[in-house]
Amino acid sequence: MPAPESAAPSASAAVAPATSASITTTPDDRASAFRAAENGGEAVSGGSLLVAAYAVILVVLMLTVLRVFLRQSGVGKQMDALEAALKEARARADAK
Repeated sequence: MPAPESAAPSASAAVAPATSASITTTPDDRASAFRAAENGGEAVSGGSLLVAAYAVILVVLMLTVLRVFLRQSGVGKQMDALEAALKEARARADAK
């Protein structure tokens, strides 16, 4: 009975033999530095994107402050109504 073949290739099969093409690479071929695309101008400049990002952050911040202000004024009105109701209840209790 023959031995079953494994699904994974052997270690010796995974190593590719060296060829003259892989030996003659230059450091520029392996460079990992950024190189701008040729003939690929920017659609939107970085400065415009930065200003737009700060504008969005500012609008979100202002809306958050406005929301907190409106909620605080609503809570203040509720507290005033509760204080008035409490005074009225104390006055009724004292009248009895």
